[in-house]
Amino acid sequence: MSKTKDKPIFGRQRVNFNPSCPLTHICASNNILVLILQNKILMKIDIKNPEEPTEFDLKPISEDAKLSNLFMDPSGQHILLAFAPRDKENPAELIYLQASTMKPEKISKLKSHSVTSVAWNQSMETTSASSTAPFLLGTSKGLIFEAKILKGDIHYCQQIYDIGKGGPSVISGLEYFFLPKSNKCYIMVATARKLFQFKGFVANRDDNGKEPWFNPIFTTYLRDSAEESLPLGDQVLYPQSDQSTWRLHIHYDYGMAFPKSIGCLTDSGYLMFNNIAESPSTDDNFLKEFTNIRYPKEDDEATSPMKSPKALVITDYHALLLYKNSVKAVCTLNDETAFEDNSYTEKTGKLLNLIRDPIKGSIWCLTERGVFKYIVTTENRNVWQIYLQKQDFEKAKDSCGNDPDKQEVISKHQADYYFAQEKYEMSAMYYAMTKISFEEVALKFVQIDDSHALKMFLEKKLSTLQPHDTTKVTVLVLWIIEIFLNRLGCLRDFGKKESTEYSTWEDEFLKFMKQPVVKQCVTKNKKAVYDLMDSHGDKENLILFTLEMKDYDEVIESNINSGLYIEALTTLQQQKNPSLFSRFIPVLLDKRPKETIDALICSGKMLNPEKLLPKFSSKLDPEIASQVTRYLEHCVHVLKITDQVVHDYLMSLFVHFYSSERLMDYLESQGTDVNRVCYDPKYALMMCLEKKLNLPTVHLYTIMGLYEEAVSLAVQIDLELAKRTADVPEHDQELRKKLWLRIAKHVVKEKNDIQQAMEFLHLCDLLKIEDILPFFPNFVTIDHFKDAICASLQEYNQHIQTLKNEMEEATKAAETIREDILQVRNRCAIVRATDQCTLCGVYLLIKNFYVFPCGHKFHAECLLAEVIPQLSQPRKDLLSEKQKKLSEISAKHDVLSTGSTMVSLRDQIKSDIDEIIASECIYCGDNMIKQIDTPFIPEEDYDKIQKEWE
Repeated sequence: MSKTKDKPIFGRQRVNFNPSCPLTHICASNNILVLILQNKILMKIDIKNPEEPTEFDLKPISEDAKLSNLFMDPSGQHILLAFAPRDKENPAELIYLQASTMKPEKISKLKSHSVTSVAWNQSMETTSASSTAPFLLGTSKGLIFEAKILKGDIHYCQQIYDIGKGGPSVISGLEYFFLPKSNKCYIMVATARKLFQFKGFVANRDDNGKEPWFNPIFTTYLRDSAEESLPLGDQVLYPQSDQSTWRLHIHYDYGMAFPKSIGCLTDSGYLMFNNIAESPSTDDNFLKEFTNIRYPKEDDEATSPMKSPKALVITDYHALLLYKNSVKAVCTLNDETAFEDNSYTEKTGKLLNLIRDPIKGSIWCLTERGVFKYIVTTENRNVWQIYLQKQDFEKAKDSCGNDPDKQEVISKHQADYYFAQEKYEMSAMYYAMTKISFEEVALKFVQIDDSHALKMFLEKKLSTLQPHDTTKVTVLVLWIIEIFLNRLGCLRDFGKKESTEYSTWEDEFLKFMKQPVVKQCVTKNKKAVYDLMDSHGDKENLILFTLEMKDYDEVIESNINSGLYIEALTTLQQQKNPSLFSRFIPVLLDKRPKETIDALICSGKMLNPEKLLPKFSSKLDPEIASQVTRYLEHCVHVLKITDQVVHDYLMSLFVHFYSSERLMDYLESQGTDVNRVCYDPKYALMMCLEKKLNLPTVHLYTIMGLYEEAVSLAVQIDLELAKRTADVPEHDQELRKKLWLRIAKHVVKEKNDIQQAMEFLHLCDLLKIEDILPFFPNFVTIDHFKDAICASLQEYNQHIQTLKNEMEEATKAAETIREDILQVRNRCAIVRATDQCTLCGVYLLIKNFYVFPCGHKFHAECLLAEVIPQLSQPRKDLLSEKQKKLSEISAKHDVLSTGSTMVSLRDQIKSDIDEIIASECIYCGDNMIKQIDTPFIPEEDYDKIQKEWE
């Protein structure tokens, strides 16, 4: 057991303070204590700094008047002292003290009025060291005043209501507060016989410059009568003695300006208490919700009448009552005494008052000889048990926090309570939250035969399991499914399939199956679940269930087994899953070929036709073959599929199920470039030869370049086809002539048509009469060929004359070339001693040099330097290689045999170098023309030269 549980809820501590004389009054707020000593010394103590109290002598301002009441605002910065009247000439007075300056100020408008209670504004935001929000003062004659402190002085003070209407009606308690985030105000007034509540709106609450606040509220409670004006506010009345005085106490939570509870002491043996935090009428009438709590019994109650307490302090769950010789705490939840302090003696002095700091919540007890503080330790520790005894289970759970043991006890009591009340569904929900034996609870619900309650218990128990409790989860899921199926089956058997009850159970079943933990369990135990549903014959829900579980292969298979092929196709299209198409296409194509192919076409490029081909049976009947052909044609012509296997399969369908015209349309659509057709030409040729399809065979021979085979077959079919085929290799004249000869031979020998054979000489310009003569039989006379032979001889004659003219022109050209060569051999250039290099301007003869026919002369090294930048990289590499070889050559290797002439190797290399650098003049050759767009001044030198010119 923890140390906190061992400690009593309330503990008393004596404040380290020994007054010089007896104490009479006490106030506490915001950690400020104000004490009045019998010698009229006011002592203000800051709890944060108790060693330096502030003392103030009241005798100069009170003379011999007796202090009747002491009041302090919630901030602890403003103090009111109420003095009782001494005689008729010295009436009662009210003095205001500012805590920081201790400068007294008499409130003249309250002279002769004995102030018995004050209602401060509980909001700290409206209070400063020199000002307050408007506050209320109650007097012994039932008058209510409104006042305000501004800049250290009483800003105004005026009467706003008379609750006694001239009669003696002491106001023993006065408080006001606002609803949160609202201007609606509630004013509580306690007198000797009644407790009043006034309510209304303060329109100018947000504007402290406007006052008064409360006059409009009280005005609404006055009515005119012929006799008198009477108070009409909400009120509660109890029989009282003439000397009774009610004590009003409002309990605020820490930092809150709206009360948590309201208590009022009476002398009738009861404490009136209202827990506003739980009240349903916090926006209307707080007096309606008051309950009575009986005072704890005194030790001598049997011999003396019950006495009412002298003071009251309310905490969250208790009411502390101050008696003559003791302090007792009553639990406001069950009226039981939770604490009793009888340790006050003559040494501690007579008990005077019990108060609570409204801001900090600390509790102070005043005796004549000291100050005591009550410490509250874990006040709510037993609250959950009290609520549990009252069967208020929700509040009990809220009060026990997250303690699992307490939650367990509460849930068990709650479950037992609802089970006894025959509220089995509620009971099942709470049994599932306990650790009670699963079998014990399940047996309870089985015995009462309430499947709905049992289902709820199992579902709730399932929600408490962890993912690793695989076995328990599986058992519960299957049991719940069994309950659902059994109930749905019973309703179907009784003809209630269309009823609301059936729909409700069906919806709950599908909702249950959607839960993640259920989905996961069913996925792992799919076969067991399907077998269970199938055993109940619930095909409809089986399909719905498989759809919900997204087990579409099972849905489609169930539809197929039930003969619902169109529904199966619809589901198949909706899922857009290629693997499902591959699995179910064979059976669907066999049962519904057209609809199946329609589904494939609608799927577009989602499906790979190449992967679907194995699913098409090798033994197709004509109807299915027609539909498959339709799909493959869609793939080829619309989807532009180029896979060879698809085209080969389509072509095989054309070969086996259609005429050669249909096949020819396909082949011609593929073109004549054998490298670009999508089908396999060899495979196609094999099938066409097998099926003796001549036209497609000729086409395939032709595009494969087998022209002789194509012409040989074509002449047997159609002579015009053979002629067109023979003209295909138009760039190969020899082959073309050979093909035409084959056609001519066929015409002459097979058809014996000499006239048609002679026409070939006009159709093909490659054939001559002498080419086809060997094909004619021996009995053919020369008359058949006379015209053709004459035309051929005439053509030969013209050709011979053309050759003769060409030979004469060639002879003349050869003579001209010989003359030019002789002139070049005799050509020379004269170099004088004064000639200079065109590039460097130095005398030419001092170095190796080149002279060009145009007259330009260059030193070899100057020309080389000028030419190298203009050479391409390969030419530069070749020049470097030749120069390197020239530098490495030695005299003994300087001979190279070339034919019958001995040529120096060095001279040969020099000749190669000259060919590179001196093939043309750099000024007069083609290279100069190529450099026409090159600037005279390079870009990198432009700025430099420009500056030189400047």
